[in-house]
Amino acid sequence: MIEVAVVGLGSWGLCALERLVTGARRQPRGGPAMRVHVVEPAAPGAGVYGVTQPDYLLMNNPCGQLSMYPDPIPGDSPRYGLGLYEWAHDRGYRWSGEACRVGDGREITPHDYLPRRVMAEYLQWFYAALLAEAPATLEIVHHVTAAVDLVAQPGGREGVVLANGSLVRADHVILTSGHTANVPYKRGSAVELTSPYPVQRYVDALPDDASVGVSGLGLVATDVVTALTLGRGGAFVDVGARKRYVPSGREPAIYLASRSGLPYCAKAVAGVDQTGEYQPAIATAAALAALRHAPGTGSSRALDIRADFLPLVFAEMQLRFYAQSASLAEGPNVSDDVHAQLVAAWRNGDFPTAISRFEARYGHFDAARHFFGDEKHSFASSKDYEQHLYEMVESDLDESLMVGGSSPVKRAYEVFRILRDHMRSAIEFGGISLTSYVDFQENIRSRVHRLVAGPPALRSQQLLALMDAGVVKTPFGPGPTVEGDGSHAWIRSETLERSHSERVDCMIQGFLEDPTVHRSASPLLSRLYRSGRIQQFHYGDVQVGSIDLTEDFHPVNAAGETEDRIWVFGVLTEGIRYFNHYIPSPKSRIRAFVDVQTCVDRIAC
Repeated sequence: MIEVAVVGLGSWGLCALERLVTGARRQPRGGPAMRVHVVEPAAPGAGVYGVTQPDYLLMNNPCGQLSMYPDPIPGDSPRYGLGLYEWAHDRGYRWSGEACRVGDGREITPHDYLPRRVMAEYLQWFYAALLAEAPATLEIVHHVTAAVDLVAQPGGREGVVLANGSLVRADHVILTSGHTANVPYKRGSAVELTSPYPVQRYVDALPDDASVGVSGLGLVATDVVTALTLGRGGAFVDVGARKRYVPSGREPAIYLASRSGLPYCAKAVAGVDQTGEYQPAIATAAALAALRHAPGTGSSRALDIRADFLPLVFAEMQLRFYAQSASLAEGPNVSDDVHAQLVAAWRNGDFPTAISRFEARYGHFDAARHFFGDEKHSFASSKDYEQHLYEMVESDLDESLMVGGSSPVKRAYEVFRILRDHMRSAIEFGGISLTSYVDFQENIRSRVHRLVAGPPALRSQQLLALMDAGVVKTPFGPGPTVEGDGSHAWIRSETLERSHSERVDCMIQGFLEDPTVHRSASPLLSRLYRSGRIQQFHYGDVQVGSIDLTEDFHPVNAAGETEDRIWVFGVLTEGIRYFNHYIPSPKSRIRAFVDVQTCVDRIAC
């Protein structure tokens, strides 16, 4: 019998279990006998999603785009073969005001952003359905405890040491430990940021007259702001395409501070994931693959993201913007002609001239400026910056609200999602230089996420309403500093011509730090690192924090050897790999299933 341990059963662990169960179901007579040990102290499947989370915490993707079952085939219809939308619809979930409940109310649609609580229920249901559909040859055993170490056993097996003192022996270990915390850096005079989650704790813990700083303008900061407003009794009223905030009187003063100074971009209303449907014509797979080969040598080279990759992507964005603009203005036939002319101009080296011609007809679109922001822009005062940020959010919201997700700007942004796997193939496993790696991690990655991994347009409507009401303020400009004395913190502007500072009672981290192996707070990861079974990914002598892996997902130990009985997936691999913060799902998040399938095929052979 083959014995497999899946350590951690959030969405990535659930993805691994689904591949094991589906593979066994499709084998003649169920294939080889297998026992799968699920090591998870919490409810299997839900991971960071909890069934007790408030409904104001929403998913950041439409429910029609999320499914834990990737590849239905004719004649194969397991009980678990439902995506989130189908599952929620079949169970009678409806909207009752801002709440999503089983019962009467407005029907949900595939374009709705459901509460994370509903996603937690779906994931837990999916796990139960996997148990029910597993063939007799596959046994699933749930160990309701945490793993604290992996110890090599005789015969090439692994021993999973559990927190309850027991030992699980397995032939293979699939490690999907999730978003483990890191031991905080010692920051000197800088303030130690309070962890953002669970955000519900701020609902009752803070006094009504408190002042709160939030470091960030992205998804996590949005969750914190939502808890401090809706969570404390505030409400939003529709005013046409905008909203007005009705305070409860319990809101603290909220100050947002951001290193980039750029707000997130909201997802298009009724937008669809066109990964696999839209075919790039400039940033093609062949063009991107060719970047890796040094001219005239036949050998591969390390890429520079800014010099090599982004110019191709920006050109593809311009192509898509002008083709969609032509479609809206003059119809699909003209759009096809614009597309063909721009592709021909790119191949002939006359792209800038062609862009100028269509710019006169359809307007200016500077892809680099949309991506990086106006890096030359300076701000005289807090008022100047706040007005600029407000206008950025408002302009983006208007694009998001265009009917059917038809905005040319949003279609251009989606190029980054469509090209996500091509980007991975270019940059992962040391595909870029050390300088470019640091630039990517510190600057490029967050800007990609800003364009395509933002919240629903609803959140932009709410942010504008909160700024109108004076509840949320952003007076610091890009790159403020934060210092404190243990009881209070001071946020100070660094880039405004007229400086501005505010004292706050609490400073909350508005972002999530990627897990590291060298300063992990996880007992399991810290032990594996100290024993040398895992190590940091490095460029020469420079270590960069991420776990070191082979390209088939095995850890590389301190001796440089492959730990070929251990497989690692998910957020822990961020750094050597790219974009692992998601629910595995078809289309732009299908890679999880593809990669885990590689693991399962090896295990079952």
